[in-house]
Amino acid sequence: MTDSVDKTKAIVDRSVQDFERLSEELSEYGLTPNETKVFIQLLKLGPITASEIGRSLGISRTEVYNILTSLQNKGIIEASLDRPAKFSAVGFEKALDILIDAERKKVMTMEKNKETLMEIWKNIQVPSVLEEREKLQLLKGVEQIYARISDMLNEAKEEVNIVAFGADLIRAYNAGVLHKLRDLNRRNVRVQILTHGISRTSNIISYLKKYAEIMEVAATGLSTPYFVIVDNKQLLLFTKPPGSSRMERKEATALWTNSSALVQSLKKLFNGMIQPEGIVVRPLSIEQEMKRSEEDRIAFRKQLVDTINMIGLKAEENFKITGNSGITHEFDIGVFTGDDKPIVCDIIFDISNITVAPVVRFYTKKNDVVDMIKDSTLIVRPKLTRDARELADFYKIRVVELQPQSGG
Repeated sequence: MTDSVDKTKAIVDRSVQDFERLSEELSEYGLTPNETKVFIQLLKLGPITASEIGRSLGISRTEVYNILTSLQNKGIIEASLDRPAKFSAVGFEKALDILIDAERKKVMTMEKNKETLMEIWKNIQVPSVLEEREKLQLLKGVEQIYARISDMLNEAKEEVNIVAFGADLIRAYNAGVLHKLRDLNRRNVRVQILTHGISRTSNIISYLKKYAEIMEVAATGLSTPYFVIVDNKQLLLFTKPPGSSRMERKEATALWTNSSALVQSLKKLFNGMIQPEGIVVRPLSIEQEMKRSEEDRIAFRKQLVDTINMIGLKAEENFKITGNSGITHEFDIGVFTGDDKPIVCDIIFDISNITVAPVVRFYTKKNDVVDMIKDSTLIVRPKLTRDARELADFYKIRVVELQPQSGG
């Protein structure tokens, strides 16, 4: 009996995993998660009515009709002439062919219209003087982010500084971004790469050493930065590095800027990583300290949320809010004080003083949602470095520094 239950559970778990993967993959074909649910349901149960779809999936009637209209417009479901109408899917393989053909036609139309758009752009371009103003741009998805890095490398004239640890460096290499280093070398552009956690004998390091100065540096703690600086004029900082899954790659975010203050702050951090202030003797390993620091951060966040709720306010952990850029940001805590707009807060605990990178990440999110929030605070432990403090003061970021607990 136990074996039978275990087998059934395994089959159910596998089915759930397969559906999640299918939903993730179909998003690349232009379907939303709920559109995928409805489409799969029609493949399994159709033809059925809109009401039956809504009841079986727990989706509101209004949303079901909107989804059905969208799927009909895409050409992958059909409706009968019955009253009420019954809906059915055209078949999985045929649906994929239809969606692929639609995307292909869309790309062809975009390519066809490119010359026309360029002609229009020439007539409305702003003066070049305006282009030199300080700019901040939020990027989402590895394709868009890596494309911007490629553009930056193409524009490099003198120097490129890169900080990318472990898997981050490997992903950039596998994506082809770092293959541009050969061209930079031919143009006599100096390239420095700081990394950690990659074997010195790996093929990646062997390739990069031909065209760049590779330096192994110590792990800096939980707030490991990942950024690219070009000619001390442009900065791209990952605010949410990509993971290994397709969804994590789509959700990756980065800040691009030509802000002198931000560029110089990260350049100081880069130089400081090359020349560490000194050797610190630690009672625990780096990994143990990082793990304990993260556990302390999570415990502190929960305690703070409980305290805020106890005094009659409403606090939410992992609070999400969509900014002016259209990107959804996550803050550690969102607090509602009776107003429509929340107070947002991030909490950063680390094993050493907090550098400029986490401050820039917080500023990026705060700046994007400034119209949607009442206020913001960054809580850190231990304190900020001098450069990070100067940057926080420059951008008027409220920072609360907590003292580390003494003892083990």
